[in-house]
Amino acid sequence: MPHDLLATAELVAGGALRSRDRMWRAGVALGRPLAYALPATRAGSLPMAGAATLLLCFPFDLEEMPAGCGYRKIELAVTFDDESLRALDLQPGAGWAGPDGARVSAFGLGRNRLRWMFEAPRTGGTLSPDGRWAQAVLASPSPLTDVSGRVQVRGVIEHPLLSGTRAEGEVQTRDEIPFSLTRADVWAAAPLAGRTPRPGAWALTARESIGPPGERLPPGRQHLCLAVDIEKYSTRGNADMIRLQRSLLRVMRAACARAAVDWDACGRQAQGDGYLLVLPPETDDTRAVPHLLDGLAGALAAVNREPHATRSPLRTRMRAAFHHGIVHEGDSGYAGSAVVELFRMLDADPLRALLAEDQSTDLVVAFSDRTYQDLVLQGYEGLSPVGFKRTDIRVKQFAGVAWIRSQGHAGPPPPDLTAPA
Repeated sequence: MPHDLLATAELVAGGALRSRDRMWRAGVALGRPLAYALPATRAGSLPMAGAATLLLCFPFDLEEMPAGCGYRKIELAVTFDDESLRALDLQPGAGWAGPDGARVSAFGLGRNRLRWMFEAPRTGGTLSPDGRWAQAVLASPSPLTDVSGRVQVRGVIEHPLLSGTRAEGEVQTRDEIPFSLTRADVWAAAPLAGRTPRPGAWALTARESIGPPGERLPPGRQHLCLAVDIEKYSTRGNADMIRLQRSLLRVMRAACARAAVDWDACGRQAQGDGYLLVLPPETDDTRAVPHLLDGLAGALAAVNREPHATRSPLRTRMRAAFHHGIVHEGDSGYAGSAVVELFRMLDADPLRALLAEDQSTDLVVAFSDRTYQDLVLQGYEGLSPVGFKRTDIRVKQFAGVAWIRSQGHAGPPPPDLTAPA
């Protein structure tokens, strides 16, 4: 119905996808967000004096595309104007699969900026255009009089070329689409918990213990984590620093491509001369780690062969560290003792000294003791303990054991590294 519609918008693109005859056409119809007030006190939780908790649902339908075209990936991004709002639960979440086989990732727990990623199965096919939805449980430290924000949709479509081949192109709404809900738009009670949500039958799947921001930790999940840091970054000039940051991003993306790790599904935290990658919980560590290592080494070798790099007196070299443990997505980055231990290994003097001493390599790597025992000693996908050295790590208040070595490269450069950043 018209009063249920927030906006209809065209999904536009540029570059190779843009054409005069517009063989493809894509668009989205965004429903008005549905808001339900949740009880201030739930079983097993503390009373939330002066706080408000809402369930917001965002329904949307994609426009049917011409024959031969389809949606490979769709991202719904929601940003709330009130920065004190915090997401306590996001659905659908990781591991959820739709009737069309769509894989889903959700990002933004503990924040006011949320994203849902819907991807078609890797085995082929495209996303069904209609019946999409996303929902979030939001907490505010004070009673809410209204909720406002902005929505944007991005995606990747598959389309035919005049040559008879097929290609993919990125599309998105031209602008962010604003929405606003007043107290009169909020339903007095949420629907009862149901099975798989569908348009018109929204389900409450929030956790039972819900409190205001700061009262409850964001979910902690087991993740494989990779952190890297560039050698002698602070000694470079401004232009070289910018080049190094670009090269770092390309190296990380190329390594993920080599390991068949979905870049968009990873948690990512840039740190200037370093980068933290939090891999999805469903990652097969036994396959990902060996190929990430080889991908990093190969991508660094490719970067250092580029013309601008050969003119520099310093090669691009880096330290890397792997660890597996519980990670929380906090308000300003990823948190947890596993992340702390990861960066303590990365900053440890023995790893820095190894990179400085071994000028034959561009990469040295550290494994936490448990990750080394689980992966390297088992010989997964060519991993071998040869060359690893056990070392004690003491950085600030942290003390532990790591296994370190120089990392060579066993294959050709990643094919996508030469693409523009």
